[in-house]
Amino acid sequence: MKAEPDGFRTGPTAAGRLPLLDPAELDRAAALAPGPRAAFVAGRLALRALAAELLDVPSPDLTTNFSCPRCGTGPGLSHGRPGYAFRGKPAPLALSLSRSSGWIVLAALVEPPPGVTIGVDLEDPARLDFDGFDGVALTRAERAGLAGLSGPALLQERARLWARKEAWLKMTGRGLTTAPDTVDVLHRAELRDLAPGEAGLPPDLRAAVALSAAGL
Repeated sequence: MKAEPDGFRTGPTAAGRLPLLDPAELDRAAALAPGPRAAFVAGRLALRALAAELLDVPSPDLTTNFSCPRCGTGPGLSHGRPGYAFRGKPAPLALSLSRSSGWIVLAALVEPPPGVTIGVDLEDPARLDFDGFDGVALTRAERAGLAGLSGPALLQERARLWARKEAWLKMTGRGLTTAPDTVDVLHRAELRDLAPGEAGLPPDLRAAVALSAAGL
């Protein structure tokens, strides 16, 4: 979906309410520059709306319940694996969110079996046009696959690999606490590229989704 937030305000909105975010999210948004702030708020509002729709509950009844391998789980977190609580209990959802170049992609599972998680990522190839990316982000086998590519084709393949890598790391819950050049994503059954234009995304963006099995 295209990110088109109404904007972020530190005071009441025109409707007399703060944006429908929890305190930790509002604090994080307030610390961002206007552009990143708008994208962050749009993404979190979209994620909350999706969760509420899937659970068939009012959005205001959900509270954030994000989890981080280093910081734990709870309403005080604004980062990590997305999650919500409903009436004090964790909502039965597996969620993932990614933003890039004004677009948002969401992924969700309702009542996932124990241990089953999901990750999604969206990348703009233009953001990866800089020296040194391959050396720090890709494995040796992945770098070998880029041999002979240049220009737009190189950037597209970089973005495809990076979207797969980020989706995988989000699925595991480790994120970039794991060195990305140690994670090979060329051939993993749990990963799927989203075809250009799929899910309403522009054809020049690259996206991937990762779905775990129990125990990963």
